[in-house]
Order: sequence, then C-alpha cells, then structure tokens
Amino acid sequence: MASSLRLPEPAELKGLWQLSDGNQVCSIELTDTRLPEGAIWALKGDSCLTELMGNPVEGWRPTPDGITLTDDDGNSLAFFGHESEQWVAYLVDGRELVMTFSGTHSVTK
Repeated sequence: MASSLRLPEPAELKGLWQLSDGNQVCSIELTDTRLPEGAIWALKGDSCLTELMGNPVEGWRPTPDGITLTDDDGNSLAFFGHESEQWVAYLVDGRELVMTFSGTHSVTK
C-alpha cells in the first residue's frame, strides 16, 4: 500500500534558520505571513542571502518532501530536501547549500 508524504504547515517550519554553502553562513527567518501571491510565505534575510543565492529571495513554501525558496512571484530558486537534521539543496552550478533550524527568535530584514 502506497503512502503519501504529509504537507507541513508553515507554522511547523517557521523560525530562524542558518543557510550555508560551506564558506558563507547566512541567517534567515521563515515566517508564516502570506505574501500577496498567496501560495508562498514571507522570508526575512539580508544581503548575505542574495549573495549566496545569486538572486533576491523573498518567500518560501513547504512541500511534502522539503522547502522551496522563491522570488516574490513564487518562482522556485532552490529546493531543499530533508536529510536527517538538515535540509540540502544541490544547485545547477554544483554548489551544495545546507539549511539548519536554529531557533524561533526573529531577525530583521
């Protein structure tokens, strides 16, 4: 019998996260505040995140098997699959990005 993965609620994933490429570490906050696009939630970060990703990251959305970071229109910029205690994205340029949960206090944008 096949089983399907459960879609997590944004409240289950919101909070402070660390995002790293092995050299640079950025602090981001996944919020449960919906963006006008409707299917994505606001993400707070700083210029570190834009430098790391190569594009401005404005939002995120949960998926049954991971977390997708998006631009402000909801277009996917990176998909992070859940691996043990971390979430990993493999980018087309060969880089590996790792997200780890670090708490529930907010950061400023």
